[in-house]
Amino acid sequence: DELKGKILEFHPEIKEKNVDLEVSFNEGEGKYEVRLKKAGEEFGAFLEKQDADECMAGKKCVALAILVTQLMAELEDLISPRRQ
Repeated sequence: DELKGKILEFHPEIKEKNVDLEVSFNEGEGKYEVRLKKAGEEFGAFLEKQDADECMAGKKCVALAILVTQLMAELEDLISPRRQ
């Protein structure tokens, strides 16, 4: 829940765009799984435990920021594909 709060702190657009955020620890992978859902579409990826721990300790959140930004872009593209 703390990691989810940190993600929402850095990415307020998640709530603004009514995107559901799920964060869970995957014991088998030893990583956090971050999933974004909206309009029946879903995107997820793993975040290394060390990256999550460093972010929670206030050291650096670069990996987390990049991961969530990419997931948001992929999800938005699924919902509203860009015209080429």
